[in-house]
Amino acid sequence: MAEQEIREQIAQWRQAEDRYYQLVLTAPELYTAGIQLVRAVVNRLSEVTEVEALLDAYAQLEVSHLVAIAEEIDLPRRHFINYDLARDAAFYLRYREILEAKAQAEVQAKLTEAQAQAEEWVTLYDNETSRQGQTFFQKLEIHLPDGLGLYTSVELDWDKGRVYVLEPIVLDPATGQPKRGVAPPDPKQEFTTREELAAAVAKLHSKYSNKT
Repeated sequence: MAEQEIREQIAQWRQAEDRYYQLVLTAPELYTAGIQLVRAVVNRLSEVTEVEALLDAYAQLEVSHLVAIAEEIDLPRRHFINYDLARDAAFYLRYREILEAKAQAEVQAKLTEAQAQAEEWVTLYDNETSRQGQTFFQKLEIHLPDGLGLYTSVELDWDKGRVYVLEPIVLDPATGQPKRGVAPPDPKQEFTTREELAAAVAKLHSKYSNKT
């Protein structure tokens, strides 16, 4: 399948997910049933680990199969569920799970290699996107000796315009995941230029490198 077709299909899933949850939010009972059905479909897709394979599975899964799945999980028939939207919402959720698993695997590979090479600072991800003619980025670095993470990004604030953000966070050096309930060693900072951001990052690099 062509890349453009894949993007169009994923966009359709995302739009369907929005419509689906707007519908099931109309009643608590409907919402619970709707979530259960989507999760049940996603569970049946657990062995699909590639995006193209997921699209193949989508082409083969008839909406009537969702009716059977709903019966398997004893979904009350009185709940009106849009099965077309439920199917698309489930596939979009599985798509996000696949991306998250791949991203985590890449992070783990970087950490393993960096630890083997006794590196001090490692970039876990550095993403750049363009929206409405403007460039945005998100970057996360980790100081391996102590797990200090430096998250930097540029955000668009309606009042301030473009804001450059530096946010220290505490990460698990083994996984790169944030540690819950652990306060960051330094406060979040905002800057108006990328040069100011770079200077602040360099300062924290020096500060935490000197601690080890």
